Amino acid sequence: MENKQIEGNVVLVIDDDDINLQVAKMILEKKLPCRVIIADNGIQGLEILRRQYVRVVLLDIMMPDFDGIEVLREIRADSKLKNIYVMMLTASTDKENIKQAIELNVRDYIRKPFLPAELIARVQKKLIMKADAEEISKILVIDDDENNLSSLKKILEDHFPHEVLTANSGINGMEILREKEVNLVIAATSMRFINGFRILDFMGKDSKLKKIPAILTAPEGSDDILRKIKLSDAANSITIPFNTDKIVSIVTETI
Repeated sequence: MENKQIEGNVVLVIDDDDINLQVAKMILEKKLPCRVIIADNGIQGLEILRRQYVRVVLLDIMMPDFDGIEVLREIRADSKLKNIYVMMLTASTDKENIKQAIELNVRDYIRKPFLPAELIARVQKKLIMKADAEEISKILVIDDDENNLSSLKKILEDHFPHEVLTANSGINGMEILREKEVNLVIAATSMRFINGFRILDFMGKDSKLKKIPAILTAPEGSDDILRKIKLSDAANSITIPFNTDKIVSIVTETI
């Protein structure tokens, strides 16, 4: 049951030692149902953090050029990253480094070389604590274009901790809306039979569903479709071209 809670979570390991990176990745992915991403320097680690959602970071203190404390300062200074859970990896007994990490809100570190059982237990515990602390929102994506559906699901899961539900038709989308608690709907206006506008109409007739924000996506260049939204009185909806960067930006602001 505990492992089910953390299934699919992402752990980032930042360390300049390639052996440490590969060993940590192998140990964690073998024993926990999480995905482990590795970075061999602080700059690369920050780039990863800024483009996708990571639940826990394992950060080496002693790295050349841009060390763990500098990376940690960058994380805490970024409004989108500052609350991420960071666990320091250190072979050092340097009390000054540990003191600086504590001042930057790090309360946990693992001595290197780490014991596999300790690494697994500590990371598992933090992943479960984070899962219990967060209320996971659900995003429903409705599109009969399988390429759009799969690509948008992956992008949303990479950027957010939210659960992403998918429906490959308007009918399936309405069934999910009837059965599950959903926090955001993303529906294509170009679907056959029941398109995004009909989904909006369906939601608007239900007192509970009409409060859910919706993003309608239209093919690039479909100006006539984009103008149709003005005919709708759905206050919580917006219609945009199918652009993944724009969708991610709106989701960030919405839930």
